Amino acid sequence: MGSRHFVITEEQKKEYAAGILLDLMQKEGVSFSVVLSGGDCDLEPLFVHMMAKDYIDIDEENCYHMTAKGLEKLDNLKKRYEEYLAHFDLYCAVDLEKGEFAFDKIFDMDDDEWDDYLSQERFDDIRIAIAWFKKINPTDFVFLSFLKEGQFNLNHEGWQFELLSGLIWEQMEEIVDTAITVEDLSYTDDTGERILGEAVLEDILRQGASLNEKLHGQEANLSQDDNEYPNDFYDDQQEPYIVTTYESYYDPYYISPIWFIY
Repeated sequence: MGSRHFVITEEQKKEYAAGILLDLMQKEGVSFSVVLSGGDCDLEPLFVHMMAKDYIDIDEENCYHMTAKGLEKLDNLKKRYEEYLAHFDLYCAVDLEKGEFAFDKIFDMDDDEWDDYLSQERFDDIRIAIAWFKKINPTDFVFLSFLKEGQFNLNHEGWQFELLSGLIWEQMEEIVDTAITVEDLSYTDDTGERILGEAVLEDILRQGASLNEKLHGQEANLSQDDNEYPNDFYDDQQEPYIVTTYESYYDPYYISPIWFIY
């Protein structure tokens, strides 16, 4: 596998962690005094960063509170999460040999069957390659995937320390470092012509956009008919954010500007 070379910078960690903490402050109404105590003392470098970025300020009761800029950052995180689920998550399982997406069968199975189906060896996760191709920071995809899976647990002792210094960041680095790359998707066809990974991804992205639109349409129809169905293609409990049209994603080179804010 070789030695790790991909590194998440301390600045990036603090930006990701700031989003998690801002969400905790807004959603759960958690308040932090400027005089930190107990495990919260480990959050001091993060609060210093957030103050410097103007995400938070200090109120009359000497507690941190979110600023307008902090609300903008949190809103952007929610939009990225929505965009990730709506347009990129289905690339987690693609049969590159047959050109098939596992998500094409998502409404045909119950949860256990779906989990077994996704784990088939024939499916490859190409989300990181998609990120590189789109010129999106690949750790954004891993971070959002971890959020979806509940990997950032803030309900146990010591979570404050782990938020910036835990092994979870090394796990994210390893995922990026060992993922399929754009170059890995290159191949030589039957005529001896070399097909570059970029061309492969262009085709996959167009197929994915078409499947995405079809699946969202199917789920909307099932929901309107009040039918019971075994699986959700898109299951988000948060306030919905519509950040782009499906048509935009038929262009493999389309990149939403939300990925370049904060």
